[in-house]
Amino acid sequence: MLPFLKKNPPAQPSAASALPVIEPIGADVDTRPFRVTDPHYIAMALQALADDGDLVCLHPSAGEPSLPGRITEVRPQAGQFVVEIEVKGARAPQPQPGSVLLVAMPLGIALQLRTSGHWADTLPGAPLQLVAALPDHIIHLQRRRFPRLETPLGQPFRAEFMLYGETFSMGVDDVSIGGLGLRASAHEGRLLMPSQQLRRVRVELGHGATPLVVDLEVRSRRAFRSFLAGEQLHFGCRFLDLTPADHGELQLRLDRLDAERTRAAPPRLG
Repeated sequence: MLPFLKKNPPAQPSAASALPVIEPIGADVDTRPFRVTDPHYIAMALQALADDGDLVCLHPSAGEPSLPGRITEVRPQAGQFVVEIEVKGARAPQPQPGSVLLVAMPLGIALQLRTSGHWADTLPGAPLQLVAALPDHIIHLQRRRFPRLETPLGQPFRAEFMLYGETFSMGVDDVSIGGLGLRASAHEGRLLMPSQQLRRVRVELGHGATPLVVDLEVRSRRAFRSFLAGEQLHFGCRFLDLTPADHGELQLRLDRLDAERTRAAPPRLG
């Protein structure tokens, strides 16, 4: 099950109880590196939620039950966006006006913001619509704290680990001092989900580099199609508790990769 995602308890049925509740990001998560204040990025992120029809969850501040819905419209010039509450059966109760926390999980990655707005006048029996103000910031856990370097072709960059009694070997697409990007076929990556922790992963970082044995946490998962390999999955992972020795070895390897990339770059004209 994805992080922050759990089913409503069956003992508390409601108009929208058939839909999942997306829980807010935990208070123990340091969200400062993932704070986004760029208005253009914010509008684009909300528009992507609308375009993809991603489920969002409204958590009213007054203590009313959470409400699942979808963003149906983003109005950057007006500084607004519209959330339509998903209704199954009877019309959902209208919460008291005030600030709400909105949480979504696009591609399994938490996106969270706080906003306020007003309930639009709708016809009887129609879903509720919240006309909300575009926030001055959002929290998007996908943003990276460290720059990542793409791994070169023709060298052994792989990660091997055990999971559920099976041995997995995945390609390393990119690497940073904070984590790795892993690549696998749709079948090979079927068991990996965001928030999952991988223990004692053996990571090869090219010719002549000492393999590292590290713990990883899967932070993101996205699908893409390769012309040669077909359906593929990319997993963004972060290191858990690197030892000083592993940190130093990783930094040396990153420095070598950066130097190799600089040497391989075509000369600039002019």
